[in-house]
Amino acid sequence: MLSLLPFIYLFTAGLSIADVRELFTYPNTLDDIGRTLGLTASISIGSLLLGVGGALLVVRTNVPFPRLLTVLLTLPLAVPQFVSSYAVYSGNLMYAPETPLVTTFLGATVVMTLSLYPYVFLACVVALRNIDPAQEEAARSLRAGTWGVLGRVILPQLRPAAAGSVLIVALHVLAEYGAMVQLRQETLTTTIMAEMLNFGNYRAARSICLILGFLALLVLLANRIFAGRDYASRAAANASRPPVRFGLRWARVPTLLVTLLVPLAAVGPTGYMTLHGLFSPHSASAVDWTEVFEAGLSTLRFAVWAAVVATVVALPVSWWVSRRPSLPAHLTERSVWVAHAIPGAILALALVFLATHVLPGLYKTAALLVLAYVILYLPLAINNQRVGLGAALRQYDDVAASLGSGPLRRLFRVSLPLALPGIATGALLVGLDASKELTTTLMLLPFNTDTLATGLWATTNGQSLDFTAAAPYTLLLVVLSSVPVFLIARRTLRMVR
Repeated sequence: MLSLLPFIYLFTAGLSIADVRELFTYPNTLDDIGRTLGLTASISIGSLLLGVGGALLVVRTNVPFPRLLTVLLTLPLAVPQFVSSYAVYSGNLMYAPETPLVTTFLGATVVMTLSLYPYVFLACVVALRNIDPAQEEAARSLRAGTWGVLGRVILPQLRPAAAGSVLIVALHVLAEYGAMVQLRQETLTTTIMAEMLNFGNYRAARSICLILGFLALLVLLANRIFAGRDYASRAAANASRPPVRFGLRWARVPTLLVTLLVPLAAVGPTGYMTLHGLFSPHSASAVDWTEVFEAGLSTLRFAVWAAVVATVVALPVSWWVSRRPSLPAHLTERSVWVAHAIPGAILALALVFLATHVLPGLYKTAALLVLAYVILYLPLAINNQRVGLGAALRQYDDVAASLGSGPLRRLFRVSLPLALPGIATGALLVGLDASKELTTTLMLLPFNTDTLATGLWATTNGQSLDFTAAAPYTLLLVVLSSVPVFLIARRTLRMVR
């Protein structure tokens, strides 16, 4: 119910279909819709290609140092999208001010793809490891070549994992504000924020948000079609041997070098601009490290609470969908995903409306901000918990029940221990994204409090300025984000041994 709060707010605040029709009389509405859809499609496809390709490389080929490569390909998750966009745009202005490299449609697609592809990569790495090698052996016995095995056996079983992660990418793009501002891309979300912050036109902002919600529903429908039948998780139960790796022969080292360019391009500009700002002659006078560390502690505190609460709230939904699948269960899960596409500003307005009209004691409190994080990132917890619960097959529950084990004992002794890797990964992803969130945090942050994201944004005001003031916030934010990224990569490596 809380996930639908933004839509409840939209209609409670007096939104009408006439307001939506009026939007289409504005000259830029169709352009914004087309650009939003184009960026969503292109970034999703790019993330799918990079994610699936990287997973195939580290799991199914004999490329050198696959474990190190897995960690490096996961590393872009540690850098928020608006930070990497700020860094590349600042670098563009510094070294090629007359050439707009990253503020074009193609440039924005490349920058955002390099930030978001790890969601697809991690899911596909685990899915590839869980495919039963016997199926590939059977295909080879029928004289299917390497490409035949890939196209007929491996890729079809990657569809559910790839679909779930591409959905995360697409909804991230629909709701992204900070990165799109830095990359000078006018999307529905940036228009919503402009209507509210620059013109105070909340009526138009609510109407545009309804269009954005409709696009999110279309994305959910298209994703459901793309996912196909969910048979990959059933095949995972039979995977008792490591998969066959394809030999790259003379191309092993060149392939490794080319692959290393991907994480280098993703995090290199941010690293370079951060070091450039830290060692600037003006850095000593521009940085108050006490404020930076206080913002870091606040970020950590909010992120941990968001991860814990989201994990607890998501578990009943994940259990319902996994153990008692039905139309109501799937509708409940899909309603959670819709909230993931709503701009943070609209969610913040909905929560402010709730706090001021229903629960006034919640306004500008840490609890309200954590609630916003839970609503925004609950899908990440549910998606990974479902993967974990898929490993805890129902047959195990049946065996435990036949030995006289009660429901609670089966839950805590059988199901949850087997599902723990997926549950932990979901919690880490929620905490990671909460630590990087900007728009909702700006509007709901308690008084006299800063996070690293809001502190960094305050040094830029959406513009590309000297990186000196932003560098300390960027450094600490990336360091904090690297901890969950490392833990996620480590857990993934354990699952692919």
